[in-house]
Amino acid sequence: MRNEVGASVCRFPSGRLAFGPWSSGTPTSVNVSVECPPGARFESIYHTHPGGVAYPSAQDVASARKVGAQSLCINADGDLKCFRVRK
Repeated sequence: MRNEVGASVCRFPSGRLAFGPWSSGTPTSVNVSVECPPGARFESIYHTHPGGVAYPSAQDVASARKVGAQSLCINADGDLKCFRVRK
């Protein structure tokens, strides 16, 4: 079984998006570091659900809220979906 991977998604004032450092986890979880390149601001969390579904778990949502993510994007074997995080 493959491990989850993830990264923070950051936005520069120009609108360009960039990823923060990539993290590798276990087959069922990953701790994403909320870091952005200089000059960019944190916006979202991206991570994979290998062999799973592109839908956030309760733990995904709680983690996104805790770090102040505006959205959460999940890629499950090529099926990418993004969800707005409500406070």
